[in-house]
Amino acid sequence: MSNQPITGERSRTSQGKLAKVRRMFRSSETPDDRVRSFYEVLDRMRDDGFYRDILGNDSLYMNYGYWAPGCTDHDDACQALAEELGEAAGIGAGDRVLDVGFGFAEQDFHWLRTRKPREIVGINVTPSQVAAAQQRAEELGFADRLDLRVGSATSLPFEDGSFDAVVALEASAHFHTRDRFFAEAFRVLRPGGILATTDPLPAPAGTGGKSLLGRLDEWRRKRVIPDENWYSRQVYAERLTSAGFAPVTVRDVTDRVLVPNAEYVRERCAKLLRDPRYRSSKQKNSITWHVKLTELRATTREYVLASAEKPRDPHG
Repeated sequence: MSNQPITGERSRTSQGKLAKVRRMFRSSETPDDRVRSFYEVLDRMRDDGFYRDILGNDSLYMNYGYWAPGCTDHDDACQALAEELGEAAGIGAGDRVLDVGFGFAEQDFHWLRTRKPREIVGINVTPSQVAAAQQRAEELGFADRLDLRVGSATSLPFEDGSFDAVVALEASAHFHTRDRFFAEAFRVLRPGGILATTDPLPAPAGTGGKSLLGRLDEWRRKRVIPDENWYSRQVYAERLTSAGFAPVTVRDVTDRVLVPNAEYVRERCAKLLRDPRYRSSKQKNSITWHVKLTELRATTREYVLASAEKPRDPHG
């Protein structure tokens, strides 16, 4: 992480980037455009040492993390979540895996190292992330087993029954719609193949939605998570079943994800507020805002880990 002080010039540069992104949001015409713009914002913020310190991870993972016993930092928790998803998908040696919405492909590098699939193919709507992940795949020696492409989760350019597993790590909430993605995942899976996903959902009895922060977070949610995807865990399971999957498991892991993530952010940001590099009121307000938002989401959202099998052909 950067140890350089945040200068006024740097702050003005960051403000200029954010202003440009706001214009991008206003001019976006499709759900994919809005999601692409949102992640371009996050990518720019990650380039700023201040925001990297707030996020608290050195890797390029972009998820809440699975805070298993012994996890002490965000990077470890993010990798633990990838491992939970890989286990749910049953990724193993010789498999062909499709990762939809792969971000910077950190989880794919992890699975290639540990689970040894024959090939992972990735689809992502954000070209800058695809390019960065392709470069890292070359550097790490995975380019011959990792095929990363720009594409849409709801129109997968693959033949029927061509994958052993389909995964979406904290991504399918953004797809327009998740139902269309479920249908496409079902199509490209072989009989007996597994779809595994992690997703935030609205909590059954969430609080805080009427506060100013709650209203702002709901506005932001609507920009990048369609209302068509914002439903309960029970409905999530029903949608998977309607797509043809059986059996279906949708597990609530909020207490391992959102709740401990909020505790980690609270403790980390308390240290940042004492950090002499971050003295301006703007920086302190950004840190405080991040803590409050993370705590809010731990009460207004739940987090699920789902796995669903495409039934085997009884005559196969």
